[in-house]
Amino acid sequence: MTCLTTVFRAIVLLSALQLLSSQKNGNDQPIVGILTQEIKWSVLSKSYPELPLSTTYIASSYIKSVEASGGRVIPVFTNKSLMYYTEVVMQVNGILIPGGSADETFDYGIGKSVDMIFKIAKTINTAGDYFPILGICQGFQLLLLSSNNGASPLTKCRCNNLNTPLNLISDMEAKSVLFQTMPNNIKDILLSEPVTANHHDWCMTRKNLTSTGLDSFWNAITINNDKDGLEFISTIESIQYPFIGLQFHPEKNAYEWELDDPHNWEAIITARYFYDFFLNKCRKSKHKYISKKKLKRDLIYNYQETYVGNVTNAIFEQAYFFSDSTINNYLET
Repeated sequence: MTCLTTVFRAIVLLSALQLLSSQKNGNDQPIVGILTQEIKWSVLSKSYPELPLSTTYIASSYIKSVEASGGRVIPVFTNKSLMYYTEVVMQVNGILIPGGSADETFDYGIGKSVDMIFKIAKTINTAGDYFPILGICQGFQLLLLSSNNGASPLTKCRCNNLNTPLNLISDMEAKSVLFQTMPNNIKDILLSEPVTANHHDWCMTRKNLTSTGLDSFWNAITINNDKDGLEFISTIESIQYPFIGLQFHPEKNAYEWELDDPHNWEAIITARYFYDFFLNKCRKSKHKYISKKKLKRDLIYNYQETYVGNVTNAIFEQAYFFSDSTINNYLET
């Protein structure tokens, strides 16, 4: 065990024990950290020349979805230190890893950030703390990579603009935390109507889950088929930790209009369930900001939202952008 690992574990465990001893209950004002990621849309740099190439972003639909379920959001910046992510995790009540098209590397960017947060969250949950993570689309994939020591267990597939019902694996209904509390009307729609929005080129198969040994960490809950008939896992749940991955995008049904996503009532009400579920998990977390002043400084409300739906080939309606200078100024205050 390296000196850094020893120090890191000591800091996290001490912080967790302090929180557990000082707070007996969860909270009804959950704070969710959402990771930023690098922009890969060349068209945006042409349409918004004032944004540097190194700018990161969060699609507004993720933020709106958290807010609609009764939470507030802080942006969690990529390419920061282990100490930064430890401090963030110990103050927020859950982390949302969004979808996107960033490079899936653990050398820099969102991949490196997810790996650090994943290890912190495992450590404090093991110590008796409670801290949930939700990964969506690429966030789903990055959770799998983190639990596989950075090696990709994914398979190339064709799932862009694919709307499907979920196929529940028969012996998982009783084991799944998502489906145990799911109302029957929501379950009936999800399992029969094409209400989940898929936009991904990489998939996780049950074969790969088993061959990599990841089936000892994750349960595959639902499956689907891509446009060529390839079976892929669409929902995963950690066996030991409050970590959930969705390969589809429940935030798009209500808030995104640039792609062929389902927007009917059935799609809206079922998508809402996943964010409500996650926020209820976040309410069980006992983490608390060290001060209201710092919380108010960190909240997403301090940043400007930008309309990008008028950009050619846009995939979002609105987004928050974070330049390096903005982030550095924030961290120095």
